[in-house]
Amino acid sequence: MSLVRRVAVIAASAAVVAGGTLCAAAPASASPAAIWTCNAPQYLTGSGGHAGVSLQCFGTSFNDSFNTAITCKRLDNGYEYRHDGPIVVTGHTSTVWCDLNARIIHVAYVAR
Repeated sequence: MSLVRRVAVIAASAAVVAGGTLCAAAPASASPAAIWTCNAPQYLTGSGGHAGVSLQCFGTSFNDSFNTAITCKRLDNGYEYRHDGPIVVTGHTSTVWCDLNARIIHVAYVAR
C-alpha cells in the first residue's frame, strides 16, 4: 500500500470516528501551500438505485491530480468497503459509485 493510500485510509478512519463526512487526504510531505480545496460533494442516484458521489477539487498546479474515494456500506449485511473513482487533474470532477443495495458512509479525496 502506497504512502498516499495509507494516509487516505487513516484520515478516512479518523473522520468516521469523529463523525465527519468529508476528509481530505494529502501526501504526508505536503506543505501548507499544497493543500487542496474542493467543492461540496454532489450525491447522485444512478440506475437501479446505485448511490454515487462527484467531487471537484483544485490543487496548486495545473498538473496536480486526485481521485474521489468513498466508503460504502451494504444494506443487507452491513459489510463496509471502499471504491475509488478515476484519477483526474485539478479542476475536473471524479465520480464514484457504490454497488447496488449499498449506501455511502464516507467521502474523501486522495491527492496524487
